[in-house]
Amino acid sequence: MAKEEKKKCPKKYIFGEYAVGTECFSIVDEGRAEILGDAEGDRKIAVRMYYPVEKGAVEGKERAPIFSEQKAAAIKKEYRMKEIPEDMAYADYYEGVPFPEGEKFPLIMFSMGYYSYVESNTWLLCALASYGYIVASVGHAYEAVENDYEDGSFDLYDRKINKMQFNGKFRAILAEKGIMGKNRSHEESLEMLEAFQDKYVPYIKGRVPEWEKDILKALEAVKERYGEHIDAASGIGASGHSLGGCLAYYLCRYNDEFACGINMDGGLFGDYPEKTMEKPFCQISCYENINLTTRAFLNTNADTYQVVFRNMKHMGFTDAKFYIAPVLSGKLDSDEVLRHLIYIHVRFFDKYLKGLDLPFNGMKSDHIKYRKIH
Repeated sequence: MAKEEKKKCPKKYIFGEYAVGTECFSIVDEGRAEILGDAEGDRKIAVRMYYPVEKGAVEGKERAPIFSEQKAAAIKKEYRMKEIPEDMAYADYYEGVPFPEGEKFPLIMFSMGYYSYVESNTWLLCALASYGYIVASVGHAYEAVENDYEDGSFDLYDRKINKMQFNGKFRAILAEKGIMGKNRSHEESLEMLEAFQDKYVPYIKGRVPEWEKDILKALEAVKERYGEHIDAASGIGASGHSLGGCLAYYLCRYNDEFACGINMDGGLFGDYPEKTMEKPFCQISCYENINLTTRAFLNTNADTYQVVFRNMKHMGFTDAKFYIAPVLSGKLDSDEVLRHLIYIHVRFFDKYLKGLDLPFNGMKSDHIKYRKIH
């Protein structure tokens, strides 16, 4: 990117009372055959944990790197970066640090977007952990830029997906643009989205239940490994970006373990047999993608919120906002975006997972609008 477009990572994003621990692990979903990549063996799932630790427990420790060597190489290639800046190579989280003794915390399952990576929202998830949440970020094999596994292996994005993804890419792009960016009713927008996904992107539609399987298998492993530290009395939270955000909605609508969720700019693709949404949900969107998300506002009996970011692009809801050009991430100030994403997540989950009696009115901004839909 041009020098005048160079951005800096946030100087401070840990706001809560805790420091943050991190740990990576991976699992194999035995008996579930992999269909992507070399289509050999069973499906692998990568997980990175973010969790609260006492601040005194990290004194004198080195911060953990965000990227493995192979992940850094893949991201530099895909994002066309010569080098990864030092201020985005390490996060304020630490490996090998124990949980606070005798404390339990609510659990949030997070899913990356398509063609992204497990650490795509590191600063947001670190902030959540600092406020007293355990967060498990899940990677989807061959659908991320890169995934690392405990046995030392890794996989890269399967480029065959680029051909499988669309039934006529150029026509699909034009059809999608026809849905976006115009004032329509929620019902009309949803009707257009349904027709679009069936005609042009049935592959993506079909990945939603497959990603659900990834999340549920990862959740099983998280509960087994960290169960003594998890407070699930009010259920589990879900969040994600893009298709991962769509998955958060799908999980809240159909899985009883999930109590509430947040979708960061994910088009709500997938099959949705008649069932009313009974869980609180927050739909975050950039202005141009509003019409891809109206499903969240229909057929619901629960608190439903909409937060719209103007001067934003789809990738601006990830950490890429700090190192890719505004033409791809939007012109809205990067630190302002992160502050609002942290506020939304902490205030929403404090209200619906921790049961705190807090208003969800938003922070003042000329570019970001909060409203309660239901």
